Amino acid sequence: MSAAESVDSSVPWVLIHDEGASRVLTLNRPTKRNALSDALLAELCSAIEAAQADDAVRSIVVRGAGSSFCSGRDQADMGRGTAGQVVLQDESLERTVGIFTRALRLLMHSPKPTIAAVHGHALAGGQALSLACDFVVAERNAQFGNPEIRYGFPAAMNTVLLARHLGRRKALEIAITGNTWRADEYAALGLVNRLTEPGALDLGVRSFCENLNVLAPWAVRRTKQLLMAAEDMGLDELLASGDGLNQLLRLNAQIQGLFQDKV
Repeated sequence: MSAAESVDSSVPWVLIHDEGASRVLTLNRPTKRNALSDALLAELCSAIEAAQADDAVRSIVVRGAGSSFCSGRDQADMGRGTAGQVVLQDESLERTVGIFTRALRLLMHSPKPTIAAVHGHALAGGQALSLACDFVVAERNAQFGNPEIRYGFPAAMNTVLLARHLGRRKALEIAITGNTWRADEYAALGLVNRLTEPGALDLGVRSFCENLNVLAPWAVRRTKQLLMAAEDMGLDELLASGDGLNQLLRLNAQIQGLFQDKV
């Protein structure tokens, strides 16, 4: 924790406000480039769950305060001892990893669309956070990457998430080299949905969310569920699931039509 942070511990690690039907969650450790401490992640998880439970919220945006989206995990929570050595203390490390995994799962499995609004840097755990969101809107000059591999630390979460988004060869190249990539390069790979000019991120995110927020929540939720199932199920199972859903929709339309005819 920086001196500035220690002065007022009452300042929330995650700022929350609504823009129309979008709930905006702002990572609020600008002096640390929004490094993901356990305390910040706990607040983020609570904020995501509250947004999911609020019927007025149609989409969830995650962004960063200050100069960057997120620089990654806070190494202070990883149990560092002398000379930068990692100390394994009982279950403390397991809890630290667990809260990060929980945040990623909440974003991935959210019934409401999640959008990462990226400027500056999204590195290491910050990149994983963006990959866990359904969509990414980024300033053209934003940079992504998992540089931790260059320090002998495998990019475990990033490797898993990159594999779900990309083919094996490109996912492995990004995960194993630790190179940084510009947002426009990630857009070409399909990892960024929309690019904005520097300084125009908020406008770009707002426009992107407006298109999502007018859609029927039920249809959005079912579409996301089907897409996630498509990543895990066989083709025949998926076609059967899609056919079953279509039949239910047609049956509902017929029932509604019969009901209206009798009114």
